[in-house]
Amino acid sequence: MSVDIKKKFLTLLVAIPLFIAGCGNHDPESIKSRSKALVAVVSVVAVRSAVEAGGDEVLVVPASAIFRKGELTAVFVAGADNRLTVRWISTGRTMQGDLVVLGGLDKGELVVGVYSPSLVEGVTVIKSVTAEDQTHE
Repeated sequence: MSVDIKKKFLTLLVAIPLFIAGCGNHDPESIKSRSKALVAVVSVVAVRSAVEAGGDEVLVVPASAIFRKGELTAVFVAGADNRLTVRWISTGRTMQGDLVVLGGLDKGELVVGVYSPSLVEGVTVIKSVTAEDQTHE
C-alpha cells in the first residue's frame, strides 16, 4: 500500500468511531428535564368513527391535530401516562372539518386536538378535554 492510501485508511479508522459517538448528540439531562415538563394544550380528543355517505365507517381526527414533516403526516398521541408521543399516520380526504385516518391510529386513542409547533415528544399534558367533554361546552 502506498503512503497516501495508508493515511486515508488511518483517517477513516479514526473518523468512524468519532462519527458514531457524535450521532447521539443528546444531552441525557435535557431529555430527563423535558420528560418532566408539563404542557397545557387546548384540547385532547378521542379518535372517533364517522359514517361516510356510502355507509362505511371510518376513523377521523380534527384537521387541526395534523402536522407534517416533509412527506410524512403525524399527530401527537397522549398515552395513559398523559405523555405525548409522535404517531406517524396515513390520511385520506377531509370530511366535515375532520381528516379521515387510513392507518396508524385506533378508535378511542387520545390525540392533541390542535397542533402547536412548541409541543415536543415526552412532555406531559396537564389539561385534557375529550371529545365527549367538548360536546357539552
